[in-house]
Amino acid sequence: MNSTLQTPGFTLADPSLWTNGPAEDELRILRENHPLSWHEEPSSEWFPEGGRGFWSLVRHEDVSAASKDQDTYSSGQGTELIDMPAEMVRTYGGMLNMTGEDHAKHRAIVSRVFTPRTLAQLAPQILEHARTCIARIKDREDFDFMEDLVADFPAQIVCDLMGVPAEDRPELIRLTGIALAGNGTAESYKTMTQIVEYAKGLAARVEVAASDDASLLRKLVDAEVNGERLSNEEVGIFLALLLTAGIETTATSIGQGFYAMSQYPEQRKAWQEDYDALAPRAVEEIVRWVTPVMHFRRTATRDIELYGQTIRKGDKVLLWYTSGNRDESVFPEAEKLDFSRESEVPHVAFGGGGPHFCLGAQLARLEISIFFKELFQTLPNVAVNGEPVRLHSNFVNGLAHLPCTTGRA
Repeated sequence: MNSTLQTPGFTLADPSLWTNGPAEDELRILRENHPLSWHEEPSSEWFPEGGRGFWSLVRHEDVSAASKDQDTYSSGQGTELIDMPAEMVRTYGGMLNMTGEDHAKHRAIVSRVFTPRTLAQLAPQILEHARTCIARIKDREDFDFMEDLVADFPAQIVCDLMGVPAEDRPELIRLTGIALAGNGTAESYKTMTQIVEYAKGLAARVEVAASDDASLLRKLVDAEVNGERLSNEEVGIFLALLLTAGIETTATSIGQGFYAMSQYPEQRKAWQEDYDALAPRAVEEIVRWVTPVMHFRRTATRDIELYGQTIRKGDKVLLWYTSGNRDESVFPEAEKLDFSRESEVPHVAFGGGGPHFCLGAQLARLEISIFFKELFQTLPNVAVNGEPVRLHSNFVNGLAHLPCTTGRA
């Protein structure tokens, strides 16, 4: 290591920093004093074998710049903090863990199918699923927002997209929960392979069936760019990514967003009074405030001189989106939820731009907007009535439980 190495006196790999949600104090210290810092990976309850250490980028400007520079900060060796064998990297993230021509080919094919027009046509189905979820709790006095209301909302929409039969959905959703909870563990990988195998079977059946089926899966199997199609395995890996990424991030944004509005009731009141006009800005602010995926990893492809330090070729570099979205040089009073917020630069919760900008961003926005509109119309007095139980993670900024009341009593 070089002599100017900045180590802040703590490591963001320490599970104890994340017991109550994002390590806001530590990330603020880094933004102010250590915009590039080195963090050891000692043995922990999360990863008993430890790791080789990583760099952290925490300012909005740096996170955004690195996101756009795949030539220097590559996704090709994985976006998980831990180092994985090549096959695990491929299964875990698929297109997320690709770079260069390989990523461009996959994204071009998927983009032919995953279009704004296609997603906009999903609005009636999204509304129907929102109504189904809300119907489960509307006649109750108390409920758990995460478990009883929103848990399977985005999952059902993804299953609609991919044409998953109704009878298969409960088990597929259960497996997705296991894969997310284990994040990077052997059990999680095993479960991901089960999801991929199931999806491969779906793709194979669609491939040989003579049908006018207009599901996204049918379109994905048939789509090609320059004469190339995705294999059934590649389609399966994409479905697994869509399930794990789309389910957790959207449910987290809705749950944490509702909790945020309980802390800033004037923002909720303003939104309910003029829902449609405020919805686009409110949704973006919720996603910024929550930042459901707190970091992704990149790998340096060359030596990089930055802030008087040297990131060596092959070093792991974590892009802390949750810190970039709290950067007060970009977002004044960044810790506050503010639906009137205006910024000249976008938040980085969807990946900071560049070739890996979230393909599902438009779907997530649509789901959040439709869900809250239906919730507020059906249960205008729904409210938080207890303390949340947070997921213990430095990857997903999620809630396990959020006690609420329908406000009907």
